[in-house]
Amino acid sequence: MRVIVDDTVVNAIDNFYIVAMSRHISLSEGIVMAKKKRLISALKSLSDYYFIYPKARWKREWITNSWQDFICEDFHFAYEEVLDKNCQKIIFVCDAVHSLLYH
Repeated sequence: MRVIVDDTVVNAIDNFYIVAMSRHISLSEGIVMAKKKRLISALKSLSDYYFIYPKARWKREWITNSWQDFICEDFHFAYEEVLDKNCQKIIFVCDAVHSLLYH
């Protein structure tokens, strides 16, 4: 099963770490790149475990859309299972927010 990550998810991660690096001197670009690599790897693993994560409980948009909430590296990821034009299941990762901002 394919996992598709929306550009807004990548932008949310990038924007968070840009601000975090400007506020925390000890947070180097190398550390951030390693974290981002782990995040992408974890998102790819959703193809195997997408069904075990709960429905979103805090963000109104996520609840309204019945998206599920996957947490990794202090990020919450909203995703849903959809069918492509060939009726193949796809995991579509729709949104992301760091846990410090998730409410």
